[in-house]
Amino acid sequence: MSALLRDQRGFTLAELLVTIAILGMIMGAVLGVQMTSSTMFLRGENQAESQQSARAAMLLEEDLRMAGYGCPALGCTAPGTTAANCPAPAAGALVINAANASCVDFWADAVNASTTLTAAAAAGATTLTVASTAAISTGNTIYVVNGNTSESRSVTAKTGTTLTVAALTNAYPQGVLVGRPRRIVYAINAATGTLTKDAGDGNGAQSLATGVTGLTFSYFNTAADAAIPIAAGTPPALSATNLLVIGRVQIRTTTQSALASGTGGFGTFQINSNVRPRNLCIQGC
Repeated sequence: MSALLRDQRGFTLAELLVTIAILGMIMGAVLGVQMTSSTMFLRGENQAESQQSARAAMLLEEDLRMAGYGCPALGCTAPGTTAANCPAPAAGALVINAANASCVDFWADAVNASTTLTAAAAAGATTLTVASTAAISTGNTIYVVNGNTSESRSVTAKTGTTLTVAALTNAYPQGVLVGRPRRIVYAINAATGTLTKDAGDGNGAQSLATGVTGLTFSYFNTAADAAIPIAAGTPPALSATNLLVIGRVQIRTTTQSALASGTGGFGTFQINSNVRPRNLCIQGC
């Protein structure tokens, strides 16, 4: 009977206190590991978010390298409108229409819409037979380019691989470029940290990346690769003369995650890159 009573005893107060203390230490260790893991996860997620924004921002490098493709050697007809957050475009035939530290406005065929003549076109011709019209629509402006001879026309009709235009001034042999450049505009809204892109497809400026805490365009000339000054104004802008001699564009981008990761802070990422557009033709070429 006495053995049975001993088996039914509860824990003593000392035993309970020791057990609670051990459990507390174990739970504290588990909580510490969980908090550390959570902080590391959030830090990694924030870093990935900031890097992704920076990579999205750097898509502009690919477009900028194509500046001038689809245009005649000295550029396309200057646009008549000013893009949001950008300087007014200069007049005349241009590749880069306007530029400053937070915006660049240029002509480029970044989607390979340009094509070539598959049959010679005589002076006065009103139809062009081309390799492909898949990315050309009625109402688009095209450029027929043969060396230093070129002219622009609006497409009034499209049937198969035939484009209808106003009568050509010059004759063009088979194989010459029929360019379909678009006006592309990249601009940063410093107040919201949003980089926008207008792809020239009629949809206007679209958000490309958020969390951009810093984006600066710098310009260098071809002759000596010297920095081109940005003239003071509202807004500041490169002069019309300097737009013609841009040979290199430097892009400095800093992005930041939307939220801080506890003690890890915000995730930030920086990219510095240089772009030399392949199709720029300096005045006098």
